Amino acid sequence: MNARIITVEEELISLKDSWNRLVKSNAETDAPFFSWDWFYHSWQHFGKPQGWTLAVTAVFDGGKLKGILPLVDGKRKSCGVTYRTRMFCDVGMSPRNMVYFDPQCDQVEIFRTIFDELFSKRRTWDMIELGNIPETSSFHKFCLEEKIPYSALICWQGFKSPFIELGGTLDDYFESLEGKTRKDLRRRMRKFKDYGDAKVVQFFERPDEINTGLELLFEVHRHSWKGEFSNPQYREFYKKISHVLSQNGDVIVAVAMLNSVPISAGYILKNGDTYFSLVNDHDIKFREIAPGMILFVHELDYMIKTGIKKFDFCGTIYDYKEKLSGNILNHSTFQIFHNNIKSKFLYYAKTFWLPLFRKILRKPESDDLIAKIKHFNIRR
Repeated sequence: MNARIITVEEELISLKDSWNRLVKSNAETDAPFFSWDWFYHSWQHFGKPQGWTLAVTAVFDGGKLKGILPLVDGKRKSCGVTYRTRMFCDVGMSPRNMVYFDPQCDQVEIFRTIFDELFSKRRTWDMIELGNIPETSSFHKFCLEEKIPYSALICWQGFKSPFIELGGTLDDYFESLEGKTRKDLRRRMRKFKDYGDAKVVQFFERPDEINTGLELLFEVHRHSWKGEFSNPQYREFYKKISHVLSQNGDVIVAVAMLNSVPISAGYILKNGDTYFSLVNDHDIKFREIAPGMILFVHELDYMIKTGIKKFDFCGTIYDYKEKLSGNILNHSTFQIFHNNIKSKFLYYAKTFWLPLFRKILRKPESDDLIAKIKHFNIRR
């Protein structure tokens, strides 16, 4: 196997079909946010305007694509030092990240080939940050167990992503909840039923109706506690990627309407028997009837009726999500360093000086507390 780092847009475009076949071939990566389209349009709309450049490591065997680490290069500043970071281009859009690999090949060999290539070009970066790798993944295990040459690694706590395993009917799901949560959810459903005259929950998923659903979602967001959907790049990204994904039925926009007014909306990606809830928002004027929870129940009902087995809340955990799910998928963020001066400085700043400074000032650790630090040999 051999690897090379893709830095030219035209070469990235040429990988589109083989990239999408690769992620679809592996159960670990068979999700819309791992697709070439998601990466490319994220970079086009968010990464490229910030000056992030392509740094996609691709592994080939006999000319066939066998592995991908989809990173970009950017600059950050810490402790007064500007440094070069190689990272995922998720900009908060993706619930998790991965290395993509052919399941028919030796995955450890693919991962090693990727890191051999990265470290052969280590003068072009000071730190690699691999954010939100699911703990159940093969790559997560590799990072903790393999000794990558010339490197040191920090493992930070990443997202805690709640999910629901579905089986049976909607009533069965209600019965699985704790008594207080179940009663509260049913009370909200009754309140919604008695509120207003015309109530409907719509699911937009056909290519010719996706834009209608998106405009309703944008309208809800304008009146939500999260503030206006002010960045036009977000709108353009969602329109573009939704047009692409809707061709394969991979995206759904769910909207709850009250008297023809959208009061809550969700943006859902799906693959196989799993729903990924990427956006869930509501109009704060209607919060007394909990429109987001109402939409959630209708989404579950829709899922059960269409044979979906898993609902993934994605992203950051909230108390209500934990109560509704009962299951958590943990993620880790890995930061990798090498033996150049600036890289070693960053490593020791993060593992020694900053924790010492916090201890002296008696400040609590941040939410992304280091879960585990693994020292590899940093040798010349």
